Amino acid sequence: MNAQTLILPLLLGFVHCFTAPGFGHFCHFVLAHMALLDIPHCVTETLRLTERHHLLHWTTPYAFLQRGRWACQQVSQCLLDLLVCTLGVAGEVVVVLDDTLVKKWGRKFFGLGLYPDPTDKNPGAHKRRVYGHCWVVVALLWEYQAGKWVGFPLAALLFVPLVLCSRQWPFLSKIDLAERLLRGLRWPATRLIVVVDNLYAKAQLAQVVVGQSRCVLVSRLRSNAALYLPPPQPPKPRRGRRPLRGPKMTAPQLYRRRSQRRSLTVRIYGKTVTLRAYVGVLIPSPRLGKAPVRVIIFPQRSGHKMNIFFATDPTLDPVRLLELYAARFKIEDIFDELKTTGGFADCRQRSFLTLKRHATLCLVAYSMLRLLSVTLKGAAAIEAEPWWCPAGPPSVTRLRRAVLKSLRISV
Repeated sequence: MNAQTLILPLLLGFVHCFTAPGFGHFCHFVLAHMALLDIPHCVTETLRLTERHHLLHWTTPYAFLQRGRWACQQVSQCLLDLLVCTLGVAGEVVVVLDDTLVKKWGRKFFGLGLYPDPTDKNPGAHKRRVYGHCWVVVALLWEYQAGKWVGFPLAALLFVPLVLCSRQWPFLSKIDLAERLLRGLRWPATRLIVVVDNLYAKAQLAQVVVGQSRCVLVSRLRSNAALYLPPPQPPKPRRGRRPLRGPKMTAPQLYRRRSQRRSLTVRIYGKTVTLRAYVGVLIPSPRLGKAPVRVIIFPQRSGHKMNIFFATDPTLDPVRLLELYAARFKIEDIFDELKTTGGFADCRQRSFLTLKRHATLCLVAYSMLRLLSVTLKGAAAIEAEPWWCPAGPPSVTRLRRAVLKSLRISV
């Protein structure tokens, strides 16, 4: 079966986001981004790959990115609706938020800043800075088997450093961008669970209301984070305001309470692990709010520090909490594939609008490949190497080769 027979019906869900010529450009870009491998995902390479330069002037795709009448937020919403409808996600939706550094240099690229490189493992790396763009990305997580998750990137916003902001471009922190991503999409769910790293564990995200209810924030805290017991009940009514927090406790002090330890059997990273952990309901520091949270504490492998995981829903099952946070690592796999083979950093145009639109098209192409991967019938129909059938769904890189082969493109 031809790849276009499988992919084009999925792209028809985006038809109302574009004009008639714009939808043709959108399909061209998405198919090219899905097929390109080990080649820069720039406009000229997409034209050469699909041989579209024989049909239109080479400046037309640039005009589609610079002046086209379409909105990235609407495209991301259509992508979310397509994933929810195809995967059958209902009731509870799990999303993950994080930021990633895209190395880039140039004199006139918008929003370039100096950031520490997380991939640099050489001595003194924390003191060095590299030029690049910092993108805050939201992705949908889906558990296709017990303990096995996949991620679908939905939308991205560019973080602009404070020194580059002005009155026309006000400064927005990464937390502000994350909140804007959550509020900018219509989530078809009665319960939204947001999994973030400890840098995003702030009250601003914990208090986001989506639909009719507040979203549930799942994250971790520093090993020396301040924790408070619930305020004690007074023996008799007193005058004055009731205290919001009880005595302050540290993680080692709480873990020593053997009566509150529980044995948890968790499926994380493809393995089943049994651990002894403190499980309780505590009051966090004011930075995270004043509502009680579910807290899980257990020692790290080294034994010198404690792992502290929490959820803003005090009734959340502790095993489910740990499994959700372990699934957060899928967004790191998404970042790795987007930046190595997905062309997330290959935009050669310098304006903010074209950078954002190029990033959105890359996210759509990656999500389409991942959707074909988990829908086994579609993946098997366009498999590039039918003689090689490893366990599990095919990887995104294998599907790129399959799309490239099925389109009969020679590079």
